[in-house]
Amino acid sequence: MKRYSLFFLLFTSLVLSACSSDAPDEVIVTEQPTKEVTKKEETNQSKFDHLKNISLEITEESLMALEPGSMMGDLSYEKDIEDIGFNTPELNPEVENKLPEKLEELAVETDDLESIKKGLVSLLASPHYKEIIENATAYEPHFEEPFLPDPTKAEGEEETKISGKAIILLDASSSMLQQTDGRTKMEIAKDAVKSFAKTIGQSSEVSLIVYGHKGSDSDADKGVSCSGIEEVYSMGKYEKEAFHGAVDSFDSKGWTPLAGAIQKAGEMSSSYNAHTTIYIVSDGAETCDGDPVQASKDLIAKNVESTVNIIGFDVDGNTENQLKAVAEAGNGEYFKADNPEELKNTIQYEWLPSTLDLAFAFTMAPDGWDMVAEYKVAEKYPLELWTVGRKEAHRIIDAAAIMSKNDWITDEQYSELRDWGFERSEAMKELHYAMSKTNREKADTESKEIRQRVDEWVARMKELKKERGDTW
Repeated sequence: MKRYSLFFLLFTSLVLSACSSDAPDEVIVTEQPTKEVTKKEETNQSKFDHLKNISLEITEESLMALEPGSMMGDLSYEKDIEDIGFNTPELNPEVENKLPEKLEELAVETDDLESIKKGLVSLLASPHYKEIIENATAYEPHFEEPFLPDPTKAEGEEETKISGKAIILLDASSSMLQQTDGRTKMEIAKDAVKSFAKTIGQSSEVSLIVYGHKGSDSDADKGVSCSGIEEVYSMGKYEKEAFHGAVDSFDSKGWTPLAGAIQKAGEMSSSYNAHTTIYIVSDGAETCDGDPVQASKDLIAKNVESTVNIIGFDVDGNTENQLKAVAEAGNGEYFKADNPEELKNTIQYEWLPSTLDLAFAFTMAPDGWDMVAEYKVAEKYPLELWTVGRKEAHRIIDAAAIMSKNDWITDEQYSELRDWGFERSEAMKELHYAMSKTNREKADTESKEIRQRVDEWVARMKELKKERGDTW
């Protein structure tokens, strides 16, 4: 009996010992899952922090700030903006293969619909919004600037584009030493030529050739004087100081080699790849035994696009007849100036546009076809934005379908995501319309400004022609 009691006590002690040793094991088992859940929550929380920075708004600012989708790194700009018409965009096969894994991770992270939307954008957003929007907002119209020369243009104003070449031939023979209104003809002619060069220099490169400034009017110096034909301002852009310096560098002295001067102008113009106009300012006929009419004919024969215009300054009847014949042979015009005021007006106003030119000046402003072409440029990048946004929206809709097929979202969530995708595409279209409208308005404004400048120019030219007494 005593032995049995001892055995019972020993057995009870072992059982209690075993139970006490099991107690700590139960505590350890219950603590381990708690740590795993905490780590998972922390991981999900960090991913949610990333999604919080994503904006679902469709505005220029939000799209500019939107990070490219993590799965869109290989999507080129050219492929992204490729127009597919009314076809439904299809997922890139490589993206389609990798997308389910990413979508499953998203579904495990959250079942919150707003977070799922942001997750889909973080995966599938276009990487080209910033570039497209920057290009769209940087748009400026590029209409051809009308050529509106103004002979009364003030010093220092911006010059108009150069479109041709002009050669001025100035008579510096001894007859230009005669006085009129208290000044020599040469002084008056020089002032007029300075003004004239400024006018034609707006549209043409300019050259100044002087003749009759060598030797004297004596028989002994005839050879020197008749061969003394000199380009004192080389063909090039009009520069006021340089041109004035060239005009002031010679004096009237000798004979009148008009034919030789025209021949030199013809030799020069034959090497130009541009329309060349010859302007001759003279008070006298040929005195060096040349034939200026034939020289003018020869010039035109070799340079069919050239013209020879002559201003006869205080000339007699015989001289005027010769100068008229020279102008006619050169397909140009003859203008008469009997006094300094007429010379000034002729030089400054004579090459004003004709009334017919002014009647059709409206064609220099953008017309309907010009506007259609410019609108196409204005809408280029906004249209690319819509194309890119529409493709992105369909990627999102396709991704939602994959999640629904795998039961990662409910049918109700899929329906809401699909509708949101279409709404996003529609919002992209509306933004495209707004940006296109802004750029079209820029084009309209520029077109109206050009038309206003043309209208003001026409009014100004008509006033100048009226001052000159034109009836046509």
